[in-house]
Amino acid sequence: MKKRFLILLLTVMCAIAGAQALTVRGTVVDQVNEPVIGATVKVLGTTMGAVTDFDGNFEIANVPDGATLKFTFMGMQAVEMVASEMMSVQMMDDVRNLDEVVVIGYGSAQAKDLTAPIAVVKGEELLAVPAASPMSAMQGKVAGVNVVNSGTPGEGPKVHIRGNGSFTSGSPLYVVDGMFYDNIDFLNANDIADMSVLKDASAAAIYGVRAANGVVLITTKHGNKNQPAQITYNGYYGIQKATNVLKMATSSEYATMLLEANYDAYVSTMKASIDRYGGNYSGDFHNWTFGSNTDWYSELLRTAAITDHSLTITGGGEKATYSLGINYLHQDGVMDVKNYYRRMNFRAALDYEATNWLKVGFNGIFSKGKQQAPNNAAWQQAFNAPGIYPVMDEKYDATFPTHYGSPESVGFTNNFYNPVATANYQNSVNDINKYLTNFYAQITFIPSKLNFKTSYSYDFSAIHNRTYMPEYYVGTVQRNDKSWVSKTESTYNNWIWDNVLTYKETFGDHNLGVMLGQSLREDKYHYLYGIGYGIVEGDDAYQYIGISTDSDSRRASDGGTRYRSNSYFGRINYDYLGKYLFMATFRADGTSKYQETWGYYPSFGVAWVMSKEDFMANQSFVDYLKWRASWGRLGNNAVPASDGFRSVATGVGSSGVFGNATIAGFQNNSYFTTQKMQHIDYQLFIC
Repeated sequence: MKKRFLILLLTVMCAIAGAQALTVRGTVVDQVNEPVIGATVKVLGTTMGAVTDFDGNFEIANVPDGATLKFTFMGMQAVEMVASEMMSVQMMDDVRNLDEVVVIGYGSAQAKDLTAPIAVVKGEELLAVPAASPMSAMQGKVAGVNVVNSGTPGEGPKVHIRGNGSFTSGSPLYVVDGMFYDNIDFLNANDIADMSVLKDASAAAIYGVRAANGVVLITTKHGNKNQPAQITYNGYYGIQKATNVLKMATSSEYATMLLEANYDAYVSTMKASIDRYGGNYSGDFHNWTFGSNTDWYSELLRTAAITDHSLTITGGGEKATYSLGINYLHQDGVMDVKNYYRRMNFRAALDYEATNWLKVGFNGIFSKGKQQAPNNAAWQQAFNAPGIYPVMDEKYDATFPTHYGSPESVGFTNNFYNPVATANYQNSVNDINKYLTNFYAQITFIPSKLNFKTSYSYDFSAIHNRTYMPEYYVGTVQRNDKSWVSKTESTYNNWIWDNVLTYKETFGDHNLGVMLGQSLREDKYHYLYGIGYGIVEGDDAYQYIGISTDSDSRRASDGGTRYRSNSYFGRINYDYLGKYLFMATFRADGTSKYQETWGYYPSFGVAWVMSKEDFMANQSFVDYLKWRASWGRLGNNAVPASDGFRSVATGVGSSGVFGNATIAGFQNNSYFTTQKMQHIDYQLFIC
């Protein structure tokens, strides 16, 4: 009996050993081997799972041997694979909705006719995630689009489409109903009908000198014909909390590290902390204890509220459609000081068919916001600051007006600060007003074939900043000897006038589309800056430069820029039997910003729908199979304008040594031309 029991026990143990759990690691990429950020990885039949990081990597522990993993991501086809210790997964775009109309540069096309990668996100998908900015809600929704939120209220995220495309700004160009923007922090996600992300050069080249970092096309909501008035409310209240906060060393861990590295250099500092704030430094320093053990990140962070409310009215009759909306957003910052962003938006859109050949319309957004910005320098200081001195030290009389803990109390001088004091002593407020309008008229010469559209977009922004800094002392390097207030009035006036002629024709099995366009643009920026010292601390009513006590130190300056551009562009798209597709675009951008006035940006794209060929007629393996390739050239104008001889400098950095003598030289720092780059893309779509 005992022998049988032993055999049974060994059999069970072998079975358990044979079902060992795995630690599964892997990488998820898209068709062009770019990492898929935010893809969901689930172990089927269990509650285990993970989300891919910024490099597309994931890791799941204790996965049963032989289990199946399912990979999902919005806009891409789900993938199922048997788990292994190292996995490499490639996901494909989901192009099943082939008849969907996609907005492209200065026009639209069906998804099945595209020769370039364009991702579309509907407005409803953006509302699924509470966020202050539409691009924050885009996080994890489109492969190849990296969205990093800052957490600062009212500040949009950093967005990169397929990495950095230029040496300067990495932000894409945003085109909202035809108007160009560098960011869309003012826009309410509830007002967006859809967003098209132009990922590669062949798709974005139609925007020429502005397209180096990709393009995001945004269409706002409009009403529908013969629709009774519909009233829609959308709102939420939520909380924001920092996650994955870096864990900092305790005071004991910090002291052990420094004392092991150089005992003589740091022992006096550690003992000074213990003498002043408590603890024990008898015996081996590895066992020293500290009365001050400050976690600076914990001291700076809080749980913050965010709320958003939108009311929309849409409708239309036989000839006209309308859409009206109002939105209120309030967002508190996660830094534990007074910092917030609140915004009120009003939106109106009207389209009217005056005749059977003329259609006119208007679209406008009026935005008023206020932002109390935090001093983000505190975050880096919190990373550097050790916990061996506290936030507050009432016995340290050297600090004023608040007795903050000082790094000097334990012997630290340069490179060490009290981050909480840094966060509290700055008071910076922005009042933001934006007015965005678009007027258009569309003339139809031949129904469904030939039409002409002219549109005028105007954008006015005014930002008033007031920053107040009181007189204070925390340490030698963290002090302000005289209170001051500065004010900056900034205004932006931008307009674009576009004229676009579109022609479509079908000749038997041949389909042809031609678009020709011309665009005029002007950008103006002006600022007025002033600062005054000796400001009485207290209510905002005292914070005016004109009542500063030190009138001799008041300063003022102003400046501005003004650029004009003229562009010509066109596109030809052709397909035969819906199987062989070709698209070419060209844009010529002329600008007053550079000494090289004109830049030229062509692109080409081809596609072959193999699933429509006869040799694939009787197979059931795939429903749709398309191969496409494209090439394009893009430009970047986010560089300083050429400023002629003023950019020529001399000095040590411009000199050279010949023999034993130093010869003075000259260096030209001017940017004469736009930055240009080229991109090749090829993909295979299967579904």
